[in-house]
Amino acid sequence: MLKLVGRYELQERIGEGAMADVYRAYDPSINRILAIKVLKGEFRQNLECAQRFLREAKAAGALSHPNIVTIYDVGEADGYPYIVMEMLEGEPLDQVISQGRPLPADDVMAIGVQLGDALHYAHGLGVIHRDIKPSNIIVGKDGRSIKLLDFGIARVTEADTLRMEAETLKTQVGQVIGTPRYMSPEQALGGEIDGRSDLFSAGVVLYELTTGCKAFSASNAGTLALQITQQDPAPISELAPETPRGLQFIIEKLLAKRADRRFADGAQLADALRREQGVYGAVMAEAEGRGRALPLQIRLTLVMASITAVVLFFSIGAVLKRQDEAMQHMALTSGSAIASFVASNASLRAVENAALPPQERDWLPVEAFITAAASDPNVQQLTVVDADGVIRAASDPARVGLPYRRPSAEPVIQADGAVRISQTRSAQGAEGFRFVRPITYAGRAFGLVDVSVSKSELAAAARLSRLLMIALAVVTLGVVVAVSFTMARLLARPIRRLKAALADAADGDLDFRISHQRKDEFGELFDGFNRFTAQVQERLETAEARAREMPPEPPRRAPRARRPLGPALADPFAAPEEDVDSTRLDISPEPALAGRN
Repeated sequence: MLKLVGRYELQERIGEGAMADVYRAYDPSINRILAIKVLKGEFRQNLECAQRFLREAKAAGALSHPNIVTIYDVGEADGYPYIVMEMLEGEPLDQVISQGRPLPADDVMAIGVQLGDALHYAHGLGVIHRDIKPSNIIVGKDGRSIKLLDFGIARVTEADTLRMEAETLKTQVGQVIGTPRYMSPEQALGGEIDGRSDLFSAGVVLYELTTGCKAFSASNAGTLALQITQQDPAPISELAPETPRGLQFIIEKLLAKRADRRFADGAQLADALRREQGVYGAVMAEAEGRGRALPLQIRLTLVMASITAVVLFFSIGAVLKRQDEAMQHMALTSGSAIASFVASNASLRAVENAALPPQERDWLPVEAFITAAASDPNVQQLTVVDADGVIRAASDPARVGLPYRRPSAEPVIQADGAVRISQTRSAQGAEGFRFVRPITYAGRAFGLVDVSVSKSELAAAARLSRLLMIALAVVTLGVVVAVSFTMARLLARPIRRLKAALADAADGDLDFRISHQRKDEFGELFDGFNRFTAQVQERLETAEARAREMPPEPPRRAPRARRPLGPALADPFAAPEEDVDSTRLDISPEPALAGRN
């Protein structure tokens, strides 16, 4: 075994390709582990192979892209042509999908975006890979980032290289350049190729990642060439029906037999996949939030009930708030009137008493009036205070003669001039309003009146209003739910009928029409379906009649390739089906820690 190539110390062989061996190596000059690819002995004797190996490796070495393996050095030492490249962490894509299970759609799109970017960059520099396959794609440890390898058979689109292509792009007599299973139709037929050939191969790879199945599964080279050039792979919708429609369309466009029907370049492919990534992410987020789809009648009923409930909640809330404000205003007006009435009745006696000595003052008429006024059930308490701050009459006789203390901790509702209104609570815990009003005469104050009015009737009226509003809301919501559910069921019936008709038509049964007596939009939809099926059936019958009238075609000779394809692919219609020679056609999986040839 080789121990040294140039200044590079070979440690172990980590891979083998059709033309070269790949080694783990050490560069002592910069203390770095790398991979080195050495041309096999049988090809070193062929000067053309060795020159092509080095020339095209130098072309690949000019590529610098995050999704393309980096080539550090190309040279020849002691007759051993070699390529030095970065040692990659990860595993080949063919090992990732070796279990035959499809990858998640978001992973497939992430790989496809990077592959499209890498190909767009390489094609922009005139380099066509020509051997895109899973074993030439390394997946990083994160499971999503990739590196494209093995530009060993890449074509550099320069005039001098084009002239030499027929002689220099063959690894041995009769061998086809590229891996047959991932070849484009024009590549399999030996025609002129451009970057769109790589895009076809990328489509084959994405198809395999998405479905877990090979796009072209024949084991015989002739049959494989026939599949690639003339047959479409099984629809993705049948093999992986959960695949997003947009991703299915992109892969099917890549697999178009005609190059002009594919994407124009890798940039278009990457952009299309990025758009699909955005749409797919939004759809998945919506699906996670929505969960399992409910029947139409349930969804419509829930939507209508929710809208009605929200409208009722805010409407009833606004009405009750306005009502409470109006009722409180009425209670304050009533309480203010009571306080004014008491103050006016007590004012004359307060004026007369103010002119007399304290021992001659008479408050008995005021006390009698207060006792009569306090009999009103809405009045919690009444207090009359003289100019000296002494209580002279009160609904509670025990307080008469005591100093008056104005409450200070009660929340003030209104303070308009000399009148002060606050919220209060009685000894029994009943809420009310307190009105404090001065007793005035001729602009002079002779005392004050303190009146507390209960809120019990106001609270009872508010509770009754709330109950009536809630009852109205429940009845309204029930009616909306019942009507919505009924209407949704009526809508669901024609939809299910049309769905069943479409399913029958998709299965090939066109010998029926939707009968109806509807005069609405669903009737127009049914009529449109009937016209569509009638026209399709008519066209099918016309095509069948023409086919019966046409004379049978004479047997055709097998087409001959424009360029030599080697013994395995020269005659696609060869009778005996033999397994593809992996040593000559390079369809066996290869280790992919570095580039292969």
